[in-house]
Amino acid sequence: MRVRVLVVDDEARMAASLREFLGSEGIGAESAGNGLEAQRLLGEEAFDAVVTDLRMPRLDGLGLLRWIREQGPCLPVIVISAHGEVKDAVEAMRLGAYDYLVKPFDPEELSIRLRKAVGERRSVLILAAGEKRHAESAGLIGESPALREVQRLIGKAAPTNSTILITGESGTGKEVAARMIHRDSGREGAFVPVNLGALPENLIESELFGHEKGAFTGADSRRAGLFETAHGGTIFLDEIGELPLQLQVKLLRVIQDRKVQRLGGVQGIPIDARLIAATNRDLEAEVRDSRFREDLYYRINVIRIRMPPLRERGSDRVLLAGYFLKKLSGELGRKVEGISPDALRLIESHEFPGNVRELENAIERALILAEGPVLQVKDFQFFLPRTAAASPVPTGGSSFEPAAVLTLAELESRAIASALERNAYHREKSASELGITRRTLLNKIKGYGLEIPAGPRE
Repeated sequence: MRVRVLVVDDEARMAASLREFLGSEGIGAESAGNGLEAQRLLGEEAFDAVVTDLRMPRLDGLGLLRWIREQGPCLPVIVISAHGEVKDAVEAMRLGAYDYLVKPFDPEELSIRLRKAVGERRSVLILAAGEKRHAESAGLIGESPALREVQRLIGKAAPTNSTILITGESGTGKEVAARMIHRDSGREGAFVPVNLGALPENLIESELFGHEKGAFTGADSRRAGLFETAHGGTIFLDEIGELPLQLQVKLLRVIQDRKVQRLGGVQGIPIDARLIAATNRDLEAEVRDSRFREDLYYRINVIRIRMPPLRERGSDRVLLAGYFLKKLSGELGRKVEGISPDALRLIESHEFPGNVRELENAIERALILAEGPVLQVKDFQFFLPRTAAASPVPTGGSSFEPAAVLTLAELESRAIASALERNAYHREKSASELGITRRTLLNKIKGYGLEIPAGPRE
């Protein structure tokens, strides 16, 4: 766990000694000689905790604690003092100190308490952000060239701190991609997702940047915003095209200065939060029409990742259908063994305007409606076009066997066999139809032991 601490003590030797010891423990430390100097540093740099002496000139430890509670960053504070008076300890705890140590103390004890304080704060932030950890990222399951490019870009971008813009239609998995980037970034703070389109316009500023007590009617106490919640982690601004123009200016300032200013406040709060934005809008057109600031657009468009719609992902639909079948049948407690060939052809032919989200919903509803152990066409008819819903999907001219129960491997194998048959076993055309490379197709033909008639087919 990477930790950065501000040590506040007017005894230079004591401060230097603590800095050196904490550094040997893997804890980065800076020092200040009094509370006023600490205020300046806390306004310029991001820290995870504060260790402060009580008796100091100009602004003492209790004054610093009071300032942190009322105006400063939301950080755990450990108080150290050579005096050990009970009233000092009581007052420090009343003002919000996390812990209190009497000099001389074992520096290892300070290190343990610091890590505990920072760990608890990070846990609270993660819970407050409602972080969801996914064992698998369903929207990124697949082998199509379009998805492989997304996976390549995520692998390149994740370890950096660069701002990322994810574009794509609704339901293509933009948040899934953002979570993968955060997961692979090595950042230990929270992943904080914010749907800007779902927030009332008059609350967006307070939610993002926080507010001070009395900033507006109903602001009964100080509240940290979502940018502060994401300190040390990632903030994901979904539907960024919905952000009002006046708040785009404030967001631009936050990106440039790496500080937030709470509504009603005067103190800038340094933050270390990586920004990932997403939109299903054409931001270039929004810029041309003066609905989105050009300078903000260039700030967020450092690395761009386009999430392909499901209709461009070929046989990924088959893989995703198998994944959702296994996942959702367990969650719903339904003993369903597979998907019928006709239903599979329906899934293969449907364009899914709602993308991955629509496919997942389709499988979930089919599982609920199914009367037998195999999902049938009738279980999916709710998303068929009206003309198609009136008649069953034809079964002739296919290598599928009727009424078979298909495992995930069988789904893929038969999808490949069907594409080869439709394209007269031409490898290049079949691979293009399936949305995979020719090399991948050849490997799968060999892996599944598919029989290919002799002849000069490429």
